[in-house]
Amino acid sequence: MTQQTMRWSAADIAAAEQTLARSTAGEVTHVVTLTDEEVTILDGLQNPQLVVLPWLDAQEGADRSLVGRVALRSLLARGLVVPTEEQPAGQAGADGAPEVRIEAVPEVTGPLVLRRTATAILSAERTTSLGKHWVYLYLHEDDRVLEEEVGPSGHHSFSVYPLAEVAGRVAVFADPAAKAVLDGRSRTFTPDELAAQAPTLPELADAVAVTTLAGVRAGSDVLVQVSVYATPDGVYVVRGTEHGEDGAPVTLTLSEVGPATVRRLPLELLGR
Repeated sequence: MTQQTMRWSAADIAAAEQTLARSTAGEVTHVVTLTDEEVTILDGLQNPQLVVLPWLDAQEGADRSLVGRVALRSLLARGLVVPTEEQPAGQAGADGAPEVRIEAVPEVTGPLVLRRTATAILSAERTTSLGKHWVYLYLHEDDRVLEEEVGPSGHHSFSVYPLAEVAGRVAVFADPAAKAVLDGRSRTFTPDELAAQAPTLPELADAVAVTTLAGVRAGSDVLVQVSVYATPDGVYVVRGTEHGEDGAPVTLTLSEVGPATVRRLPLELLGR
């Protein structure tokens, strides 16, 4: 995989297939861990990222090209990338400097291709008193999943596993203390009503973990979101029930949910 292009070579596709082939029933297989700056330089500095970059975004005013070149030194030292032939004579990069092509090992190339070629993507952003944490799931053929977990330090941990593991993994992420008990009553609000009452609603105000789940399918501009509030006494979900012409919700439903419903949410958002 070269850093200048999003066109996939036969070797890139083979690396992606090899990565998915490591998916094993009942197991979560770790593939590689990369930093914010390593992901961006390998994926291409010119390409908008699909995921958050918490460490890199915190470096205000930093020269990302320079940070990327430093990241390449680390990748080269770890044997995760190797230099290949240089660009033809006289051809230069956007900053006027000669571009050097690099190739990553299959363990790196595979995940970076898979995150750009998924049939559906689920993102989960969890907020607690300790800060934010993220998980991105990329669904592929034969119901195999690439997971990208991003910590606040800007480390991206890639793993593969079958779709059957998704429900349990996301349930633990959204309800870390396993407080979901039973499906309960629901109440409907307009967005303005919910925003005004949120500070006094114990279902929301007492939450110790708030997770926003969002799913989108390939070729679609429709992003479906659900918010999960894990409190000491139960778990509650807020989702849009009616939507306007622009796709924004005009009514929101707040519902108490049990563990089975929490486990179903990620599969629903992935279209499964």
